[in-house]
Amino acid sequence: MIKVNYSKLFLIGFFCTTITGCTVVSGLQTYNVPAEGMYKTDLGTTVDVIPLTQNTIPATRPAEINNKTEYLSLFGTSQQVYKMASGDVLSIQLWNYPEIAPPSITISNDQSVQAYGYPIDQDGYIQLPLVGQYKAEGKTLAQINKDIRHLLSRYLKSPDVLVRVLSYQGKRYSVQGNVTKGGQYYLSDQPVSLYAALGMAGGVTSNGDSTSISLVRNGQTYNLNTVALEKAGFSLNKLFIQPNDTVYVNARANNKIYLMGESGKNQALEMRDQGMTLADVLGEGLGLDPNSANSSKVYVVRTGTKDHATAIYHMNLSNIGDLGLASQFTMQRNDIVYIDATGLTRWQRVVNQIIPFSSTLYTLQQLGKGGNN
Repeated sequence: MIKVNYSKLFLIGFFCTTITGCTVVSGLQTYNVPAEGMYKTDLGTTVDVIPLTQNTIPATRPAEINNKTEYLSLFGTSQQVYKMASGDVLSIQLWNYPEIAPPSITISNDQSVQAYGYPIDQDGYIQLPLVGQYKAEGKTLAQINKDIRHLLSRYLKSPDVLVRVLSYQGKRYSVQGNVTKGGQYYLSDQPVSLYAALGMAGGVTSNGDSTSISLVRNGQTYNLNTVALEKAGFSLNKLFIQPNDTVYVNARANNKIYLMGESGKNQALEMRDQGMTLADVLGEGLGLDPNSANSSKVYVVRTGTKDHATAIYHMNLSNIGDLGLASQFTMQRNDIVYIDATGLTRWQRVVNQIIPFSSTLYTLQQLGKGGNN
C-alpha cells in the first residue's frame, strides 16, 4: 500500500503555483507592455504605447492646443445684431398720437414689474393698434421701426414712431455647476462673453475649477481648459454666449491626477490652475522610491475624453539628463502615473508572501510524519 504525504504535495503545489504566477503576485504588471506600438490587453483594451523622447513630447500637449479647428467655430463667429424672439417685450411710442397707448403688462424677471409694452407671443407676433398682427420675431429693431412706421402711415398722418426693447426675455442661456448663483439668464443686444456669463452668475465658488468649463451648444459638448486656450491665443472674452447655451463649471474634486506604484507617496493630486507637468506630479509624490522603484519604467496612462482610446507614455528616467523631459510633459486631468517596481523588489515581495506560510507548512508536514508512524 502506497502512503501519500499530503503536506509535501501541498508544499510542492504551493511553490509551483507561486513561482509560476510570480508575474501576477505583486500589484500592476508591465511585463507584457511592448516597447512601442499598439497591443491589446487580456480584457480587450487596445493600447498605444508611446516611448517619450524629445521628438514625441509635443504630441502630449493639451487637446485644446492640438485641435484648434474644433474651437475656431466658437471664437470665429462675430456677434450678430440682435433679432427679436418670442417673449421679448417692445415699447412703441407714437409722439403725435399719445391717445394710442400700449397695453399694460407685467414683466417678470427677479421681481414683477408693471409696464406698458407689446409682448411678442409664442407665434412671434405683436398686436398693434389699427394694424393688427405684426410678425416681429426674427427681425432687428431697425427693421421693426421701419415696418411699423410704414404700416401706420396708411392710417395716420406722418406717424413719428420709436420702437425700443422694453425687456429681453426671448433668448436664454444657462449657467450651472459650481457657481454662486446658477440658473437661467437672458441675452440682449449687448454681447455676453463666457467670462461675463460667469460674472452674472456670481463667479466660480471655492469648490469650482475656473480652468475646467463645459460648454454645451447645439447638442455638442466642448470641454474648455481656459488656461490652455488662453495660452493658445483664444481669448475667452471673445467667446460669446449664444441662445440655449449651457455653461457648466466643473468641480475641482473631479479634476485629479493619480500617482501610483513605487513613489514616495501614492495619492490623487488636484490639478493646478496653471497646469502641471510630470515633474510636478513626481515632486508632489516625493519622487521615486529609491529602494523599490524602477526608474526606467515610469508610465503615464491617458484615456481620451471623446474616443476613449488609451495611450501609455513610457519614460525612462535612468539617465539624469532625461529628467528635463519630465518637466516638458504636460499632464491632463485624470492621467494615471504609474512607477513600476524593480525585478528584485517583486521577488522580495513574493518571498515575503511565502515566509508567513512556512511555519504552517512545516507543522503540517510534521503532523503527516506523525500520522505515518
